[in-house]
Amino acid sequence: MSANRGGGSDEIEVSPHGPAIAAYGEALALVHDAEVASVRALAELGRSALREARREGVRGMASDMELRSVAAEAAGLARRTDRRLQADIDHALTVVDDYPTVFAAWEERRITRDHVDAVVTAGTGLPDEVRGEFEVAAIAVCERDIATRVRPALRSLAERLHERTFTDRHREAAAGRCVRVSHGADGMSDVIATVPTVIAVGMLDRLTQMGQSVKDARAAGAGGAGGGCWRCRGG
Repeated sequence: MSANRGGGSDEIEVSPHGPAIAAYGEALALVHDAEVASVRALAELGRSALREARREGVRGMASDMELRSVAAEAAGLARRTDRRLQADIDHALTVVDDYPTVFAAWEERRITRDHVDAVVTAGTGLPDEVRGEFEVAAIAVCERDIATRVRPALRSLAERLHERTFTDRHREAAAGRCVRVSHGADGMSDVIATVPTVIAVGMLDRLTQMGQSVKDARAAGAGGAGGGCWRCRGG
């Protein structure tokens, strides 16, 4: 960047942060290469499991057991749970095998890993015959902006290319609605409901109103007893 320093001549203005910026750029390059190599290696773990399953002549659940087995072996290296590593392997297989053009664009640093994840999420459920077209168009979208800002455009792109209507796909997805409980620490649990979005929004709004009503009632009760909480009244 040039700047006129009052002497009438243009001089190059050097950022005082130049060395630190350069070091950060080098670190980003190293991280990028490592992430690409990691995803490639995870995909190869998945392929190795599938090859072993085919060699043994197994299919279906037995094939999934082989994937679990290789995930368990590799989990110690990553210091992650078997389930988390298996999810990483599944995702890597999807990226490398189902979205090779997107993977190549990431490898060339035309897009970021966040872009890759956004494309894969938006492309979920797309028929195989239109995925290649989706990849090319999605890369062009991703090259224009950061991942968080292109997600709506990617969803719209996938919607346009999908051969089935949203109504049909929603009806099918709604058939899989369910409620499950994930137990946590200190006697607490998470209740997770997979339901249509309009119902989920309504549930959240209703629970928020109920919670606010309870808080208001408690506040009114405390005020009627002389104001403030019992700890503050010195009794």
